Amino acid sequence: MRKVSQRASEIAVDFTDEAITPCGGSYFVARMAERLGLPERLSERLHVKKRDRGARDAEMVLSAVYSLAAGDGALVDVDRLGADQARMEALGLARVPGSRRLGEYLGRFDESALDELLRVVRATVKEVAPEVIRHEVASRGYVPVFLDGTAIEVEGGYIEGARVGYSGAQQLWLHSGFVGSLWASQRLSPGAVDVTTGWREQLRDDIAPLIPADVPVWLHLDNAYYRHDVVAYCRQLGWDYSISVTSDTYKKPLRRKVAKLLGIDWQWVGDDHTEEAAIVRHRPGGWEHEQSFVVVRTHDDGAQGRLFPRLTFILTNRADLSLREVVRRHRQKQGQENAQKGPLIDLDLHHPPCLRLAANRAFYACGQLAQLLLIAVQYHLLPAAARCHGLRTLIRDLVRCAARLVRHGRQRVLRFAKTASRLHWISHAADRLDVLFAT
Repeated sequence: MRKVSQRASEIAVDFTDEAITPCGGSYFVARMAERLGLPERLSERLHVKKRDRGARDAEMVLSAVYSLAAGDGALVDVDRLGADQARMEALGLARVPGSRRLGEYLGRFDESALDELLRVVRATVKEVAPEVIRHEVASRGYVPVFLDGTAIEVEGGYIEGARVGYSGAQQLWLHSGFVGSLWASQRLSPGAVDVTTGWREQLRDDIAPLIPADVPVWLHLDNAYYRHDVVAYCRQLGWDYSISVTSDTYKKPLRRKVAKLLGIDWQWVGDDHTEEAAIVRHRPGGWEHEQSFVVVRTHDDGAQGRLFPRLTFILTNRADLSLREVVRRHRQKQGQENAQKGPLIDLDLHHPPCLRLAANRAFYACGQLAQLLLIAVQYHLLPAAARCHGLRTLIRDLVRCAARLVRHGRQRVLRFAKTASRLHWISHAADRLDVLFAT
């Protein structure tokens, strides 16, 4: 084994007064917020503060949003923003609250103030959604919609609304809805609630109004939504749907029908001849109509053959499509499940920072605004090829790109290093800003 003979050269450490920020790309997030009218909406809607001292309502919320958009999900991370004068200037923030002040501010949110903040969130969703919908229709032929709930673990016994969940841990519950990669809806609920709590309101109030009536929709759902009222509502909306059936109880009658299938009933759904599929019809107990189920029979796990095939069941209304197409569309649910993990992991939203439930709801509303701004930057400022990337890549290669803020006469210039890994993103975003603000 060869030894590494070259040692790191000794470099002296010194300090500079130059205005350098490690998050120069935050500038594009702030400019997109300005383009969407977010600062104005926050100023008009929020009146939580009673005294005109320190950071105002809009600055409080924007400080949290911009910090989250850089992947910093703890309240203490706002102190890092407040110490970065160059970043503050690039973001257009005159004042940034300390983390303690921000926590106290979030603790003042009541139902009325929270409702006003959520109105701002919904207005921002309506601004960002059309471009996402156009992209999905152009690339897929339909708009994928995903609805699901996930547990948010909390530490300590003083978090309002925390309950012991199925895992035995204290938790809150977050219900989210996605249109493509857009976080179109979120509701933070007390722990140990049903996974499907509020599904109708999320579809009716948050998601359905975003999608034009003539645009085809495919709703991806997990086994928890295997309910007749969910299917009936999809029929009412005219949406296509596919639901994973993973419960052994629900699969028992389906397995009995599969046992009666003949060899000619199966067809290969993969080019490698490892999976085949068939259609079975079944009316679950208490349901009004007979339903179509695609059953997928998998013979191999990678290079390893299975002794007994694995059966996967998918409830769908599109039995008229080829079985290969139904399976392909349903498996795209995995991509939207990853999109749901994006805010939780990449924006560090796994741990609610406040004791009061209303305060945590306000914080998660800020997290949703951060995700909306990042998606808006992705779709409006970056090249079309960048739309395949998740939040982590956007944060790492754009937002957290170091820059130096300099002045030339009366003009301020944000200078990025030419060694940036995605320099063409920065150049393209700068050109797109000139176009957007010229119109």
